[in-house]
Amino acid sequence: MIKLKQLVIFLNLLGMYHAFAQENKTHYILELQTTQASKNTVPFWLRANTYGRVQEHSSTLLYTAVAGNFKSETNKLQYSYKLGLTGYNGTENTLFIDELYGAIHYKNWGLTIGVKHNAQLLEGLSSSNGNIATSTNARAYPGYNIYLKDFVTLPFAKNWLAVKGNYGDFLLNDKRSVTNTRLHSKSIYFKSKLSSSFEIITGLNHYAQWAGKSSIFGNQPKGFKNYLRVITGSSGGTDALGGDQINVLGNQLGTYLLQFNYFGKNLNWNFYWSHPFEDRSGRELMNYPDGLYGIFVDLKQPDGILSHVLAEFTYTKHASGSDPHYTDENGFHAASGMDNYFNNGVYQSGWTYFGNMIGSPYFTTKPKDENGITQGIIDGDNRLMAFNLGFKGTIKKVAYKALLSHTTYFGWFGSEYAVKPNQFSSLLEVAFPRIGSLPFNFSLGAAFDTGTYRPVNFGGFLKLSSVGVF
Repeated sequence: MIKLKQLVIFLNLLGMYHAFAQENKTHYILELQTTQASKNTVPFWLRANTYGRVQEHSSTLLYTAVAGNFKSETNKLQYSYKLGLTGYNGTENTLFIDELYGAIHYKNWGLTIGVKHNAQLLEGLSSSNGNIATSTNARAYPGYNIYLKDFVTLPFAKNWLAVKGNYGDFLLNDKRSVTNTRLHSKSIYFKSKLSSSFEIITGLNHYAQWAGKSSIFGNQPKGFKNYLRVITGSSGGTDALGGDQINVLGNQLGTYLLQFNYFGKNLNWNFYWSHPFEDRSGRELMNYPDGLYGIFVDLKQPDGILSHVLAEFTYTKHASGSDPHYTDENGFHAASGMDNYFNNGVYQSGWTYFGNMIGSPYFTTKPKDENGITQGIIDGDNRLMAFNLGFKGTIKKVAYKALLSHTTYFGWFGSEYAVKPNQFSSLLEVAFPRIGSLPFNFSLGAAFDTGTYRPVNFGGFLKLSSVGVF
């Protein structure tokens, strides 16, 4: 009887292994890249939106990764994993975990645990991946994320309303002004399909930095009760600092999204607006001009000379006006201007991770101090105006990507720059098809900066890469 049970269990396990293993593929990625510049630092677009891999100074990096994927015969259940490491040498030598995660998907639900990058959207042409607050500019942080992989039609809505979202918690484990800062993140999006060719997406992203230990203010509130305050955007309790008892607990911020999608015979286009908020004024759109505005066009010619075009405008000068934050004796917010985007008085490292801005790279981080800590965004340089153009295509089997951007910085209220610094930055990347039997692909890029904000600078990179299946 025992042997029969063991045989049944063995056959079941064998069947499960067969069901998953027949779809299993283990991929590998190997990249060697050297980045050089005419100045001490590399040009803007050589470093921005590289997941924190490319360093500020000339360097050589090696990136290697393995990833596996297990699918069931019905494709309802799927497991995946990835381990990626990045090492570089330059002014300093470092090896760090680029990605390390396991994920499980069941039907349309997903759970990821570990360190995983945000997916690159809009063909990599956007200055901030379509969201002013979360781009591909910084490293990924460890935590868990529960999400819907695609929009799900609501039961009562037939085809006219669908929902998508995520819920996750993470740890910011770099050197910070508040050590072991926790990060809460969630989103919800609604999609209305008005016709077979046109749809509207509206959404909300909410982020909150909380807990941890400040070198100035001491231990910050933690525990389940305070977690509930954080996820609901509520004010702090008696164990919180005075400002957090009046406003909200921790450093809370977010974005609104409005997007129009058109699907045509010869082209598809998207218009998107990502609007930041830091407090009540932003939530109530008192800073209504501010945001990331973009239009992305897919010409539906993947091998054409011009396959994709993007144009973006980023504006954050308004910041809810010049009236300072003021709360009267009854706790009423009489004024709530001067939104200091992506900075915070307690969480002074702000919206950064390992020295890089988590959101749009146009927001310049302060240099690291003697302890290796970044103290947020440069004061006043979070009031800016930027234009970005992106192009992508293929010429004689050589793929290219081009970016052109211009940025103007205004300075803080009351101390605006007399002569506003501006910056023009450009990038051209080309990727060649594999030559003969060589075991790698070859790509290179060139970038140029000019203006009064950064040094006039020319630089480039050379990359050898190999991707395959074990």
